Amino acid sequence: MGVYTMSYVKLVITVVKYIPQAWVNYKRKSTVGWSISTILFDISGGVLSLLQLIIDSSFQNDWSGITGNPAKFLLGNVTIFFDLIFIVQHYILYREAREKKDDTDTHASTLQTPLLSAAGELPR
Repeated sequence: MGVYTMSYVKLVITVVKYIPQAWVNYKRKSTVGWSISTILFDISGGVLSLLQLIIDSSFQNDWSGITGNPAKFLLGNVTIFFDLIFIVQHYILYREAREKKDDTDTHASTLQTPLLSAAGELPR
């Protein structure tokens, strides 16, 4: 399998890994139970990856380097897109759920809901 094929596989896996978390956050209307610091590191990696493409292209004076590696370009953009969704969910949309949890309960385990119900469906 070629390097370019593997980079597209990584791109697909990245998209597939982000969608369920964004959906669960939306359905629960909460980001309680996961760490935002991972997302902040992830978005910095996406920004730095795109910045590397831009800097490399500027040093070579050939801007086709940005489009010459479409998997890296798309991976950086997909990462930034989903990380921005997670940041908005955590700090803006569902902040009240996080603050209520901090005020009313010191044990996060009592607020956890299973990802799947006994019937194998997402909880409502």
